[in-house]
Amino acid sequence: MAFAVVPDFVISSKSLNSTDKLVMGIINSLSLNNNTCFASNDYFSSMLNLSNRTITSAISKLKKENLIEVTTVNNRRNIYLKYDEKKYISSPSRNNLLTGIDKYF
Repeated sequence: MAFAVVPDFVISSKSLNSTDKLVMGIINSLSLNNNTCFASNDYFSSMLNLSNRTITSAISKLKKENLIEVTTVNNRRNIYLKYDEKKYISSPSRNNLLTGIDKYF
């Protein structure tokens, strides 16, 4: 993962703390290709240098805020984005972000 994309509405949320927002950014970025994130708590923990307990708390908060849905299939956790991606992807800020990133990658 080269970067994390945190939607504007997540950054400006008063109900989420900084850790919740970072975890959401990683989930969002890992979900861009197939709309599903398969990362484990160990992955998030090592990426952010935080405990598994802190990651579990952040994921629970994101579920409670109805931003993600978590399912388990064949002992594999799947995290799905629940916000309206089309609205976010078509926003001018998203297009500007991707245009700016294209010149670096």
